[in-house]
Amino acid sequence: MNTEAKPTQRTNREPLTGLPGRALIRDRLANALQRSRRNGLSLVVLFVDLDGFNRMHDSQDQSTGDRLLKTVAERLTEQIRPGDTVAHLARDEFLILCEQIEQPATLSALADRLNEALRQPFECDGRRLLVTASIGLAVGHGNSHSADELLSHAETVMSSVKDEGGDGWEFFSPGQHDQDQRRLAIVNGLRTAIERNELSTRFQPIVVAESGRIVGAELLLRWHPPEGEISPAVFIPIAEMTGAIVPIGAWVFRQACLAEADWRRRWGSEAPYVSVNVSPRQLGKDSLVEEFAAILRETGADPARLLLEITETALMADVELNLRILRRLTEIGLRVAVDDFGTGYSSLAQLTRLPVSVLKIDRAFVDGLDKRPENRAVIRAVIGLGRALGLKLVAEGVETDAQRRELRAYGCEFAQGYYFHRPLGEPAFIDTLERERQGGAPDAAAPLYFLIYVSQATPPMTGATFDALRQQSNSYNRSTGLTGCLLYQDGLFMQMLEGQREVVSALMDKVMTDPRHRDVRIVMEGPARRRVFLDWGMAVRDLTPGPNEPDFTPWPGRRLSFRDLAEDARTCYVYLTAFAGCGMSEGIRA
Repeated sequence: MNTEAKPTQRTNREPLTGLPGRALIRDRLANALQRSRRNGLSLVVLFVDLDGFNRMHDSQDQSTGDRLLKTVAERLTEQIRPGDTVAHLARDEFLILCEQIEQPATLSALADRLNEALRQPFECDGRRLLVTASIGLAVGHGNSHSADELLSHAETVMSSVKDEGGDGWEFFSPGQHDQDQRRLAIVNGLRTAIERNELSTRFQPIVVAESGRIVGAELLLRWHPPEGEISPAVFIPIAEMTGAIVPIGAWVFRQACLAEADWRRRWGSEAPYVSVNVSPRQLGKDSLVEEFAAILRETGADPARLLLEITETALMADVELNLRILRRLTEIGLRVAVDDFGTGYSSLAQLTRLPVSVLKIDRAFVDGLDKRPENRAVIRAVIGLGRALGLKLVAEGVETDAQRRELRAYGCEFAQGYYFHRPLGEPAFIDTLERERQGGAPDAAAPLYFLIYVSQATPPMTGATFDALRQQSNSYNRSTGLTGCLLYQDGLFMQMLEGQREVVSALMDKVMTDPRHRDVRIVMEGPARRRVFLDWGMAVRDLTPGPNEPDFTPWPGRRLSFRDLAEDARTCYVYLTAFAGCGMSEGIRA
């Protein structure tokens, strides 16, 4: 009997790791549950899934990935007790069965040991590889659980750990049974969602922050199974984990191409571009570029008017692999945006290597713009970085006019969010754009206007009065959407104002009657193509000579005042705009 059983047992082991496979571990689990009924002790199964293994494996050769899995199997085996079992279920999935659990608290220590063991670097074929694991624990007893239930419970809670970022562990709780069933229903439903015509699209307009004019739209996916609509926040992570996102992603890209081609037929070169999300699972597919190229040919879409949105976290997961794929995508004419920028771990060096044309500022920073000063600092830094790299910037989740004005003043050219438009079905999107083209855009702002003046300060400014003036200027401009620059030197002001014409004129009326200003002279004014000063508020600087200046007495000559500069409008304009971007909003002395 034993001689006949040995070949059978070997066939139930995974050839790569030599560990029991799915069929064998299920049999062992069923037997363990029978023993549990007899001895009254509980058992536990730990579902171990390697985080990001598929993407890492695709970027290495086959032998390196296989050697890594063998080493993982060895480390897991080292952490368990004699008599416990480690099984290899699939490429990146392992299962551990521990019997006769008298103290459940010991399981927490085991899970911690497993996570820590897998965090240690792996040396494979001379390469240093890093992996982590998501671990789900399900405790059971022969009187109340079946093998299939425990396996399902452990996998469910493992998925929960992975959804929260991975590299951790969690116990299955009774309330997660409903979640398990719900997840299974979603997995099964996604497999047939396309053929049952249950998927639909929405388009959220992307607008010019200054005027509200629509220039693009992000395609958003919706799923309407028979039991009712399911939120993308629920089904997208499951689709990503199960691989269903690959055919769904291809369907979404085709819809984006069809929309772009249709809009271009309607509106020609003034048609908005289409922005579409690409998942990490799609990026790891070797045939992605060829698949997208074929869809572009079939639909007649212009790739230059399509923007692929890829999250910062996904891009940075494997820069080398993504760099190769993104370069191929841009070679067929597609553009790339970094989505949710500011939430990942980009280094400047890595970002500059990627063929990216757009940064999308994550809505979490926009939402806290008027609540947390650190959000304002992050957004200013991101916008400054994007502008320095020549990238377009889109702020997500704009919901108030105050957010819009502040983002605009910082230099963020484009925005999307409920303040402008909610996601629209394509017919509603087309109607909205048609109304805008006919002059009915409700959020269109007046054209920009600028004005430069000089005046005599009465009395001359002191440090305290100058600080008070700076604070007043910033507060007023924050509420009215003005930007510009205010300089003070030798008892004279020179100021440039930028904003809507009526707002600029209203402020000048105040200046004319302000007792702090005398002999006010307007140097020049007129329409502006764009803002010069992009930092919110008013750049303010006191040019009174300071202790760190050079000694100018050996070079005597005519001292030019602001009134002298004002004799030449262009010189005055160049002088003022030279201070743009100098970080002067704190009102420091030169």
